[in-house]
Amino acid sequence: MGWIRKRPDRPTPWRAGYRGPDGREHSRAFGRKVDAERWLRDELQKQDRGLWVDPSAGAVRFEEYAEEWFQGLVLKPKTIAGYRSLLDSRILPTLGPVELRRINPDFLRAWVAAMAADGLSASRMGQAKRVVSAVLAQAVDDGLIGRNPAETVKVPKTRERDQRYLTAERVTELADEVEQRMPGGAPLVKLLAYGGLRWGEAVALRSNNVDVLRHHVHVRESATLVNGKLVWGPPKSHRSRTIVIPAFLANEMAPTLSGSDLVFTSSTGQALRSPNFLRRVWKPAVADLGLGDLVPHDLRHTAASLAISAGASVKAVQRMLGHSSAQITLDRYTHLFEDDLESLAESMDARYAAAQVRPKRTSDGVSDLSEKAGKVDVPRVS
Repeated sequence: MGWIRKRPDRPTPWRAGYRGPDGREHSRAFGRKVDAERWLRDELQKQDRGLWVDPSAGAVRFEEYAEEWFQGLVLKPKTIAGYRSLLDSRILPTLGPVELRRINPDFLRAWVAAMAADGLSASRMGQAKRVVSAVLAQAVDDGLIGRNPAETVKVPKTRERDQRYLTAERVTELADEVEQRMPGGAPLVKLLAYGGLRWGEAVALRSNNVDVLRHHVHVRESATLVNGKLVWGPPKSHRSRTIVIPAFLANEMAPTLSGSDLVFTSSTGQALRSPNFLRRVWKPAVADLGLGDLVPHDLRHTAASLAISAGASVKAVQRMLGHSSAQITLDRYTHLFEDDLESLAESMDARYAAAQVRPKRTSDGVSDLSEKAGKVDVPRVS
């Protein structure tokens, strides 16, 4: 049970309190009775629902707790760098000095509004909010706060970029344009477009992971640019895979393979870096072909499109792209499979029609095949 008392001689005359599950008395002062009643009601409800925590537990500042949370992360270097950037630039300057217990949904909504006023993109705001939510979720697990105030806070929706697909003919044209600017670039474009590798996976591909005779490419490693340096590690979600590439592509790649060397390198023999490749090779080639804002990742979508149009199943496309589940593949490329289902329906209709043509039977039980193969003379037995 709790209590509310009035102290007329105080600036905040209304004081509410209760005895908590820890056996101690907890109280707060308010200027209005209605606020005291609301606070007491909430605290008692938290006890009833098992959500109560010691109010003093959340007295730690957000920046102190966030730093401890950050030090315990076990993620890829690029993700770690992204979180660090968000903490330093968008989160800690505002939330850092605030105690965890003082952070509420209204405070976070004002923080999101300030980011929007600064012109921050919806994607960046969404990332910042996810980091804050992760920190506060950990605080809930640690018993410092009763609930995560970020759960009900919304950020502007990110408008996803429309997927782009190239036809096989356009892939060849793009490969030729890239080859003119970077010798050895044509097989890279074709591997992205027919094998579905991510850029980092293609950059990290080594010769001993290409089986020319079996047309196999073993995707075992990925390269990511973090703070200007290439960091080598496993593919996304730590999922290695083996894909099968067309014979023509395996034959094109064969002359460049040597030992465990990288398959694709710059003119100086170094690993490819996306900023340099985009500026010097990709963008000029794309501009000359009038392909607009096409990016290398669009070739991964192209690979899915070409595979599906060739009759590949959902599971086959999933394995090629390295998705963790077939559901992810369907979520991204359902519209392509819908086109495939239309072709399937037409094929099934044709088979049904063909099945309706049956040989006629004569009165003596012998099939009359004359309609399809001409008359057949059957010798009589005397």
